[in-house]
Amino acid sequence: MSVLKPAHSQLTILLSDPDMDVMDRNASLLQEMGLFQHLCAETGSETLAMVKNFDPDLMILSQDLPDISGLSILNIIRQNHNVRTKSIILLVKDPLTERFIAKAGHAGADAYLQVPYDNETFKAKVHRTIHRETDPRIEKAEELNERCSELIESGKLDEALETCNAIIDLSDNAEVYYNRGYILSVRKMFEEALSSFKKATLINNQHARAFMQMGLVYKMMGRTDEAQSCLERAAELHVVLDQENEAEEIINIVLTLRPNTTNVYNTLGIIYRHQGRLRESVGAYEKARKVHPNDENILFNLARVHIDMNNIPKAQECLRSAVLLNKSFGPAMDLLRATELGLKLKT
Repeated sequence: MSVLKPAHSQLTILLSDPDMDVMDRNASLLQEMGLFQHLCAETGSETLAMVKNFDPDLMILSQDLPDISGLSILNIIRQNHNVRTKSIILLVKDPLTERFIAKAGHAGADAYLQVPYDNETFKAKVHRTIHRETDPRIEKAEELNERCSELIESGKLDEALETCNAIIDLSDNAEVYYNRGYILSVRKMFEEALSSFKKATLINNQHARAFMQMGLVYKMMGRTDEAQSCLERAAELHVVLDQENEAEEIINIVLTLRPNTTNVYNTLGIIYRHQGRLRESVGAYEKARKVHPNDENILFNLARVHIDMNNIPKAQECLRSAVLLNKSFGPAMDLLRATELGLKLKT
């Protein structure tokens, strides 16, 4: 990794980690790259104070700070328009699940590093992040994208479409392809709209709105299978992001297409359970069982709702049925054993 140019060497970088040894190591690696202006914070509260007072150009932020998680700090920073921190790399010890990546991306993480990482991986990630943020073409594209959203909101679609095309000339960006697809769908240019939405989801496969709009376009074209697939994906992503009202709205659209869809009722059961609408959750899972009575996962999810309702005998009945269907279904066996032992359950 080459030493960065002088302009980059003036960047201020905030290292936030509960382990001082990790921060010392990362600081040494940054110095090898020609980056010498470092701030350090061992807790989330210290991190937020540093951000407020110094507006660092780059943060290398641990998810595992003792008082406030990295994800919570991300949400706080990105929702505060007075903070000018440009880039945030999140250090994560736990496996990078789709749920976590979606939440972190939605909160505004620019990059991730799975802990542990080697020195060259760290340097490469920092190098790419810095150069992305200091690329004038990308900065111009982001500025134009904000303008494009304003034009769409004000109904100036011709000008918005021209702006989208100007952005695409500068940078590949999921949001601009989404905006372009939306404009084209309003104009009923469905094939062109689909092409743009597909491009948005290729760049960012967590883009729930692009999947939803793509599904709606397929629905208007009478292509039911493709509409259902895209809408279900959008609903799943909204559930991951804890945007349950949006997910429920999409699921109800799917049900107008295919009333007997197991995945939809299963997802609806999850949403209702998270919202505390337990009787409705049971109803959704029972509908799913009518379509697929031998699905052990539906039975397992239904058992968890019955436990929430303190109906342990009914939960045990569902769990025994699930285990009979799949004798290697460990979570169901563990939960059944816990109910038999009378343990305090957290499902």
